[in-house]
Amino acid sequence: MKKWIVSMGLACAGVGASAQTAWFTVVGNPHAPDVDTVEVDPVAVTLPNGVKNMYMRVNRAKRRLNWDKLPYRSYEARVAFDCRANKAHYIIATFYPEPMWTGLPVITTDYSTSPKPMLFLDIEPNPTERIIRAACRSGPT
Repeated sequence: MKKWIVSMGLACAGVGASAQTAWFTVVGNPHAPDVDTVEVDPVAVTLPNGVKNMYMRVNRAKRRLNWDKLPYRSYEARVAFDCRANKAHYIIATFYPEPMWTGLPVITTDYSTSPKPMLFLDIEPNPTERIIRAACRSGPT
């Protein structure tokens, strides 16, 4: 069962990334709203069950649709890493209609019961493997 949390102007509703995060740009330009950009909080957190989590944010050059067919231009998310399988999945994401994580978020979606794969479709160079490798190499926190 999918849970939808409709945001009422709470910029970090459910995602938890601090406005003071020292974002690391993996690909793109964090100052250009018309560029596909992926940024990560470089600190991966290891949960008691051994799963690593990381916060990230993504800006898309053009409007896209999320898995639920809702339009967005940018989003902030918490990602869980399965280092043995070399995969990562979105656990929760807050979607913005505007680029660069501005304006009021449209929705925060909880994917914890049905995680969505972190793939970065149509972003070149695709940073998926690089992010997984970096998160899985980082020591426990």
